[in-house]
Amino acid sequence: MPTIMSYLVLARKYRPRTFADVVGQEHVVRALSNALESERLHHAYLFTGTRGVGKTTLGRILAACFNCETGITSTPCGECASCAGIAAGHFMDLLEVDAASQTGVDHTRELLANADLAPAQGRYKVYLIDEVHMLTGHSFNALLKKLEEPPEHVKFLLATTEAKKIPVTVLSRCLQFNLKNMLPEVIEAQLAKILDAEDITADETALAIIARAARGSMRDALSIADQAVSHGGGVITTQSVNEMLGIAGRDEIGALLDALAAGDIERLLATGDELASRSLDLAGVLDELQRGFHDLAVAEELESTPGSGYSRFRGTFSAEDLQLYYQIALMGRRDIEFAPDTKIGFDMTLLRLASFESTETPLDERTAGATAERLEPPREEDRTTARIDDERTDDAAAPAQVRDSGGWWDVVSAMAPQGVTAMILKNSNLTDRGTGRWLIRLDQSHESLLNDKQRLEIERLAANFAGRDLQVDFEIGQLENETPMARESRMAKETRETAEATLMEDPNVRAMLDEFGGTLDSARLSDRTEPLR
Repeated sequence: MPTIMSYLVLARKYRPRTFADVVGQEHVVRALSNALESERLHHAYLFTGTRGVGKTTLGRILAACFNCETGITSTPCGECASCAGIAAGHFMDLLEVDAASQTGVDHTRELLANADLAPAQGRYKVYLIDEVHMLTGHSFNALLKKLEEPPEHVKFLLATTEAKKIPVTVLSRCLQFNLKNMLPEVIEAQLAKILDAEDITADETALAIIARAARGSMRDALSIADQAVSHGGGVITTQSVNEMLGIAGRDEIGALLDALAAGDIERLLATGDELASRSLDLAGVLDELQRGFHDLAVAEELESTPGSGYSRFRGTFSAEDLQLYYQIALMGRRDIEFAPDTKIGFDMTLLRLASFESTETPLDERTAGATAERLEPPREEDRTTARIDDERTDDAAAPAQVRDSGGWWDVVSAMAPQGVTAMILKNSNLTDRGTGRWLIRLDQSHESLLNDKQRLEIERLAANFAGRDLQVDFEIGQLENETPMARESRMAKETRETAEATLMEDPNVRAMLDEFGGTLDSARLSDRTEPLR
């Protein structure tokens, strides 16, 4: 009869057996080790955190620490009958329960019925209950009775991904340890160590992709690595991992950035269509776009070279553009689940990116003259008169003139901000306009756009508008007045409605609609206001 060879998956083969093997949870390991060394042992421990970060693993290690034949220790020997039994999963005094599948009160009572009996094999009888938040209310009551008056030989180790669902009465009787999501670089380093031990060749870039895809879970990272080994025929390559996970690589993101830099909307959408035709994860593409904008923005601020694959775009986009591009991609990624389908949400995000008018774009010839006239600095005699008037004007009356939406809208329009600066000012209120000082209130949703560079730019524009040095301060809070952005939207709507009403009043238009059974979808006003003939 042929021998059956069984493959042990990486996540099981390299499951930590001691605290020294645990990575990414040093804060928990340190606390548990100190407690064990001083034998300050609690009767109930609660481990919380997302999946795959080591909750049940730490529980098993702690069970070995309690029952190692060398004594209570933070470094179990791993060789005695107790340690070997716990590692193999057949230690009689370690009772593991999956609360997700065994939630009934009868099962809980049956499980705890033998808690008063002495351990059969080890020093302590250990109850390891995974996903404990899934227990019913009656089951929690049964558990609570044992937590209130636990036998000296019993330890409870509870694990959950949703601590908020556990009754406060249970939480208050446990030592709580919150396990963190592992950082991608920690996962990547551990993956490299394990694959090296397995003599598996892997691209460094591929490991970084797997580490990000695991989203903080070492177990998920090892599962993805197992899959990647099979997909790549025994090796892990960047192309293989991208294909397996449906992730856009640097070349694909580069193609989108090329089209965006050229302002070629048709090519940008066509590139998006090509990515969709390959069944790539479009939400993931937006994630990668954010990474690209992040790398380029950091390079702009630090005057350094961006990450591999994006260095050719160094200097292509301004720092302000990159900030806004990142914000658009971020919001598009957040809202994509609300779109009719993922592709529509993805396309609309690309259109928003392409429709943003760069601060580097030359002024349109049709508006250049008007804008230049508006930006022309005031003459010196005008500045002197304005300064004297400002000093003689009652300060309280001068905010009154600008705090209303129309006044602030006029000021912002005259300041002619662009890019991110325009977004900040158009979504704000001027709450105080004293002599030599303005106070601008910004809503919380736009707070992330405000940095030191933007503060200086706004202060410069304000000083240019006022014709003297100004101090501009900011506060974050609820806006009480209509913002310039809201005013623009309202005025555009009113203009459109006026245009529609004007057309509907025209007898020729009404006759045409009646004759052909048509409807008026939209309209806009032009300089020509006489009836159509």
